[in-house]
Amino acid sequence: MVLLVFCMGTVAGLGWLVLRGIDAFNTANSDNLQWVLAQTDVEFLRFKVALLEAQRDPEKLAAVRRRFDIFYSRMSTLENGVSFRRLRDDADFDAPRAVVRSFLDDTVALIDGSDNRLEAALPALLDQAVVLEAAIRKLSLAGLTSFAQVSDSRREEVADTLILMATVLGLLLGGLTLLALSFYRLYRVSERQARDVARTGSRMRTIVETTVDAILVCDDRGKVIDLNGAAEALFGYDRTEAVGMNAIKLVHPPDIRAELLENQLRYIREHRRPERSERRFESEAITRTGRRFAAEISLDRADDAGERVFVVFVRDISGRKAAEAELLDARDKALAGETAKAEFLAVMSHEMRTPLNGLLGTMQLLRDHKLTEKQSDLLDQMQNSGRQLLGLVNDVLDLAKYEAGKLVPEQRPFEVSRLLEGVVETTSTLATNNGNTLHWSCSLEPGSVVLGDSRRLRQVLLNLVGNAIKFTRHGEIWIEAEKLTGPGHMAEFRVMDTGVGISARNLERIFNDFETLDSSYSRQAGGTGLGLGIARRLTELMGGEIGVESEEGEGSLFWVRVALPPAADLPAQQEPFGHLRDGAGRAVRPLSALLVEDNEINRFVAREMLKAEGHDVTEAVDGQAGVALAAARAFDVILMDISMPVMDGQAAARAIRSGGGASARAPIIAVTAHALPEEVARFREAGMEYCISKPVDRAELVGMLAAIAAGGTPDGQGGPVVTGARLFDEGYLESMRDLLKPEEVDRLARKFLAETDLAVADLKVAAVKDPHLAARAHACAGSCAAFGLTGMHHALAGIETAAKTGTLSQNALKDLALLWEKSRDRLVVHLDG
Repeated sequence: MVLLVFCMGTVAGLGWLVLRGIDAFNTANSDNLQWVLAQTDVEFLRFKVALLEAQRDPEKLAAVRRRFDIFYSRMSTLENGVSFRRLRDDADFDAPRAVVRSFLDDTVALIDGSDNRLEAALPALLDQAVVLEAAIRKLSLAGLTSFAQVSDSRREEVADTLILMATVLGLLLGGLTLLALSFYRLYRVSERQARDVARTGSRMRTIVETTVDAILVCDDRGKVIDLNGAAEALFGYDRTEAVGMNAIKLVHPPDIRAELLENQLRYIREHRRPERSERRFESEAITRTGRRFAAEISLDRADDAGERVFVVFVRDISGRKAAEAELLDARDKALAGETAKAEFLAVMSHEMRTPLNGLLGTMQLLRDHKLTEKQSDLLDQMQNSGRQLLGLVNDVLDLAKYEAGKLVPEQRPFEVSRLLEGVVETTSTLATNNGNTLHWSCSLEPGSVVLGDSRRLRQVLLNLVGNAIKFTRHGEIWIEAEKLTGPGHMAEFRVMDTGVGISARNLERIFNDFETLDSSYSRQAGGTGLGLGIARRLTELMGGEIGVESEEGEGSLFWVRVALPPAADLPAQQEPFGHLRDGAGRAVRPLSALLVEDNEINRFVAREMLKAEGHDVTEAVDGQAGVALAAARAFDVILMDISMPVMDGQAAARAIRSGGGASARAPIIAVTAHALPEEVARFREAGMEYCISKPVDRAELVGMLAAIAAGGTPDGQGGPVVTGARLFDEGYLESMRDLLKPEEVDRLARKFLAETDLAVADLKVAAVKDPHLAARAHACAGSCAAFGLTGMHHALAGIETAAKTGTLSQNALKDLALLWEKSRDRLVVHLDG
């Protein structure tokens, strides 16, 4: 054995010597010594050629310097490189090297000097180069000769080492043969012992072989002393291989063994029996081939006649885990698909609004021209169809918002009868085209005002009526509204028709998305199958219920139940707008407007609307151009599109506000198809005080500009601007009544009215430069907000801001007094009611 170890050590040492010699060869090859020598000669010749060309053409002095630097670098490598140490000890190499070095040192000053000096020295340098050529050639030949001698010497040394190594390997082979025979004898002995153990454990093996779980029997040190066939099949080891192996190493991957011994299997190192709660856990196992899988481990320790063994059950649960992972993956993909669908619908709906904006806006502009009766009728039909198309786009956009969780219900007062009239007016033309008669009735008290989401409710009814019209020919359609008895202020809306009806097997699926029934009418009418699905979602959004009753061939009845509590009053109706007028009815000057819009159609429509009202319009095709124009000129108002190339609307608004240009304080109106509350809040944060939705409604735009004009001074600077927002939101007062006693509310209201009368009177006559004006406006604004006077709250907030920035006008304070009179009357009427 000692001789064998000695031989192995000798072979290892000789191997190291051989590797060292080979490495020397590799180093010489990697440094490419011969190439460096040859390249030095080549670079000198290139330097010489550069001298000749520069002598003919002085413009090529730069090439002379570059070739000199390269040649200088090659020589520095030969002089300083580790691989060239042997060469520097050779006199045949060192003598020409010294000649070349002397030339390089003498020439550096010329190379680094001026062009005139270098040009004058070119003939001399060329003569020196001719003389130096022989030295370069001697240097290269001396280097090659030296390297050849070194290589021959190294090859002889490696050859001698290999011969010696082969001799030692022969001795080692003989020793290994003897060792293999010894190991074979030991193997035969262990094989006989294994058979003995197998015979003594036959009864236990018969029991454990009947289970499908892998079973390992280990001693108290964790070594496997037996295992069943299921364990062999699971882990890929046969019994002879597995017996004697460490069970943890056999079952678990290397990277988790330490953690298992520290936690789940800590009782093994503590030499104790596991507690009941410690006998089962899930972990990761590994097969012989390296396949890792999830496993459920159950084990306990058995003490029998002083012998302690662990019995381990291992169950492959990778199939179960894979099924769970597939379910999670399917869920994630479904959620991702829903998100992608919602985003797609939102983007497409937004893009479809652009051409619709052009169509509907152009139709509104046509009203400014003289039309015949026939043309006016045709225009009415076009506008009705356009509005229906816009309604479909809004349906899809609402669906996308609903799926994204961004659709929230609104609570505003409205009249049910007027809502039904609007539904009938919108759908009557389509019903007549199908030969149908449309009826409606409302059992609610005429003129009664309720609180709810009228826009979504109208959309639901339009979808239901449109569905009834689609499946009814030459029949009748009824729309009914009825207040239900009982708590909750529930109202029921019914849409009935005499159409084809719905079979019982289809009733459960008609509210699914993209569901179209197989009927002749549906094939004729077509449709996406989204209408009833959207109606269901919107009804659920409003906290209501929707259902259907129908028989095939007997017509259908769709019903919607929603809570519609009574409201105090309708919001103030917006007055019709012609040319701009102020509160006293006097004509207001035209505004200078900056229109920032990238879409040509949208720009055309908005420009014509503005010009028709007498405004001066300047156009910008993107946000960056809008910022530049706003910085150079003072505009009375800026209309800013949101989605634009180069710079979007929000970024442009921030740049205008922070730039300090001529229009830094001009009112900015966001013009966008997006109208979610959180998006409007982001617009305000960017500096856009107001928002108007696409397609732009002419009356809404004119009204907003009229309010802005009425609140400004002739030079364009003014105080707050109050748009068509509601004067009074009774929800605030109702919340106060829920918290306080009626007499307390009345007392606070009387105090509020008295204090605000005095505050507004004081503000009306205050000087715009009064340093205390902003604080008084702030205090008054808080009181107005508490009582739901939203118009006053916004106006006072604007006065506060304008006072702080020094842009407040006296007209703004006068307008505030008029606004207070209207707001006060609304509040008093509500309190008396």
